[in-house]
Amino acid sequence: MRRGVPLSDAISVATADTTLHIGTRRWRISVGERADVVFHLRDYFRRHGINAEVCSPTEVELDTEVAGAELGKHLADWSRVLDVPAKFVSKPARIDERETVVAKPLPRLGSLLTAKGFITEAQLELALNESRERGEMLGAILLRKQWIFEEELARTLSDQLSIPYLSIGRIGVDLNVARLLPREAGEKVGAIPVRVENQLIQVAFADPTDPKAVETVNKYLRNISIAVAELSDIRLAWREMR
Repeated sequence: MRRGVPLSDAISVATADTTLHIGTRRWRISVGERADVVFHLRDYFRRHGINAEVCSPTEVELDTEVAGAELGKHLADWSRVLDVPAKFVSKPARIDERETVVAKPLPRLGSLLTAKGFITEAQLELALNESRERGEMLGAILLRKQWIFEEELARTLSDQLSIPYLSIGRIGVDLNVARLLPREAGEKVGAIPVRVENQLIQVAFADPTDPKAVETVNKYLRNISIAVAELSDIRLAWREMR
């Protein structure tokens, strides 16, 4: 039997909302330990025209006037398809009309890097402009320009996303676990399974914010926990397995 959220559970949460005022409400949804699907859930609700933001590694906030019953049905459908036990973790909160309807975002990578003294404000501005023009990720640009080291980027992403940083060069990888992901797929998206921890396969990503990388891994591995590591270490680990 699939473990997705029962439709009745989702609707029961929404039913409590019927006594509230008509207007924008803020909902919070948890995906449990499935941090690997949180961006997928965000994008799913966005495709339905709902303002959705990731507010923690395993939670998404919705700011919307959509009725609770409809949100419950959307969540139940998504949960059944992905087999993820997602659920509403709080009753909808009224958003004051004077309040900007924006969920609290994750800390910005550039701001964290400047706060840590890894790059200057001028370097950040130049890199952000190039990122917008080329459609390239900020971290990749900073590395290419040799303005930061890989470890600095990986540790900052760890802080930004509240996920573990792994030094693969020091801890190594469990070869039996790593081989669960085809080498070609892992090398392409900069990811490698490292070990089993708490009944989840811990996968190190060079860029955990890349939804394509996470989706690629999810084609082969379902129950994963996300960590971040240097891309060069990930590539070296794959090469040593050839």
